[in-house]
Amino acid sequence: MKAKASLNEQDYLHNFTSTMTQKSDTIINYVLAVYFLLGIALAFKYDTFEIGVGVGTINVLLYYSAKIFLKKSNFYQYVLSVVLAIFMAQYIYQMHGLFEMHFTVFIASTILIIYQNWKLQIPLTLLVVIHHAALAYMQNFVYTDPKGLQLYFSQVNFDFETLIIHVVLAAVVFFMNGYWAYYFKEHSHNHISKISDEYELENIKLASAKYSSLSANNEFNVFVYRTAQDLKLPVNSVLKLIDVSKGHTDNDKLLTYLEMMRESAKKIDDLVNDIHGKSANRVSN
Repeated sequence: MKAKASLNEQDYLHNFTSTMTQKSDTIINYVLAVYFLLGIALAFKYDTFEIGVGVGTINVLLYYSAKIFLKKSNFYQYVLSVVLAIFMAQYIYQMHGLFEMHFTVFIASTILIIYQNWKLQIPLTLLVVIHHAALAYMQNFVYTDPKGLQLYFSQVNFDFETLIIHVVLAAVVFFMNGYWAYYFKEHSHNHISKISDEYELENIKLASAKYSSLSANNEFNVFVYRTAQDLKLPVNSVLKLIDVSKGHTDNDKLLTYLEMMRESAKKIDDLVNDIHGKSANRVSN
């Protein structure tokens, strides 16, 4: 009896994970579309069509190729992490070294939480560190003319101290988002493990097939409510980071792009709040 219950639990966990992955993939489709179109928009503004169209297209092809040819593996998610980091470098180069565009990778890091895999933060961290170090090297040892190609790499005075500060701050954000991804996964597994009784598992299976079990629906609503509640903190952290950045610059162009990023993050925040509110009503009823 216990072995059968354990098997049902594993099946339910597998089905739940598959459903969450499918929904996450759907969200990522929209995210990649926004990131690609942002690169095209910047190309019109800064006359960087080769980068905006070329790198953006390669990024999209790289992700969907990995997803198509590696269907049974989650490797495509790691490719996605790399692609999102490359988009950050693309934006910085397109905007002639406007380094504040690295906030786009912070937003990407937060979005990756939906896969509940903390390891997806590792490629982001490595690429950001490599990217920052490369910028510092090129600015200080390769392109030394302030009116030349240096502006395409960084408008920041990128000495060693600045490099360390940026790397540490980025690592803290990635660590926080990695922790939340790990926490959500553990929370999901623990929640499912508590439903170990065979009778309850059979009711959940029947509810998934016929959408008629109020008990299973209530369990799911409680889970959605708690998950949405836990998602609010990292999203709010990104919004606060953007607000802090807006308060430290008077560059109109930068403020405009920061506002664009804030609007994107706010949409995610509104979606989480909407899910949180609706699930709260269902749980209370």
